[in-house]
Parts: sequence; C-alpha cells; structure tokens
Amino acid sequence: MIQKLNWKIQQKATHTQTKDKTRKIWTTFTYHSPKIRKITNLFKNTHIGIAFKAKTITQQLTQTIPQNHTSDYEKSGIYKIKCNTCHKAYVGQTSRDLKARFREHTGYIKNNDPRSAYALHILNCRHEYGNIENTMTLLKSINAPNLLLPYEQMYIQTLHLNNELIPEQQPNEPNPMFQLFHVSDTRHNRYDQQ
Repeated sequence: MIQKLNWKIQQKATHTQTKDKTRKIWTTFTYHSPKIRKITNLFKNTHIGIAFKAKTITQQLTQTIPQNHTSDYEKSGIYKIKCNTCHKAYVGQTSRDLKARFREHTGYIKNNDPRSAYALHILNCRHEYGNIENTMTLLKSINAPNLLLPYEQMYIQTLHLNNELIPEQQPNEPNPMFQLFHVSDTRHNRYDQQ
C-alpha cells in the first residue's frame, strides 16, 4: 500500500512537470508592421505563446474625431466692418480675436465715444450697425504683428480706390507696398534713360 501511494505521488509529479513544460505563457503584441512578425518569430521554440491585436479597434473606427474648426471671429488679422445703412466699410487690424475687437467698436458706439473711425461714422451719420455675423468680415488672417500694418494699408487703399471706404477713414499715406513698387519702377526708368 505504501509502495502504491509512493508510485501515485511520483506519477503525479512527473505529470505536472510535463504539463508545465507544454503549458504556454501567452502575451500580446500590437501588429502594425511585418517587423513585429520577425520579432515574434524569435519566441517560436519557447513556451511563450504570441497573440496579435490590431492597432485600431472598432470603437476607435466608429468614434467621431473632434475637428478644430476655428471660426474667423476667433482669429486675428485684418478685418472690415461695414455700415448697414450706406454699406461702406471700415478696415482695421487686431492682434487679438475679432470678437474682442468687435465688442470694442460696439462699446464705443453705445458709450457715444468716437474713438474709432467706425464709431465716429455711425454716431455722426446716425447709421445702423449690426451683429458680428452681418457686419464684420476677416479679410486676412495674420499672426505676425509686423505684417499687420502693411496689409491694413493695402486693404484701406483697395477699398478707397473702389469707393467702399467710409469717409471718416481716409488713407493718410499711400500703401507702403505700392510705394515700394513705384520707387523701383522709377529707378529702372531713370537707368533706362541714361
């Protein structure tokens, strides 16, 4: 009887040892290129089992990706505000967002403060202004502060030449870009005449 029990214990011990040798430890790899397959082939003759999982899962494929839709009113740059009565416009620049600048213009009008040419036009002519969507337009989005003045002058000149600029905002000096081209043209003509 003792020998029989001893034999059963030995059989059980050898059986668990062979079972442990055949039992694999499983691990997962994210499959994103054939290089992963080469790496996992290194574990082929070991007791480590390899399972692959996809890089993207169904949940990631079906969820909507939030897109960064910045409205024009949250940008900075050159803008125009039109008068709703005479449909002429004021051109301005801002390094802040257009919403903040529009609030300043309407604040000047509400407080009877002619600090901007637009507010002066609305107050003097008793014209109407509207909300930001109907009144303000972003002409050019600019993030570099040193480019604001040249672009503003260019748009002021353009609206002035098309007779779309409010009378309170007359261009004081010609556009620097136009002057640059004009000076270079006159130099070439001078050299051609010599």
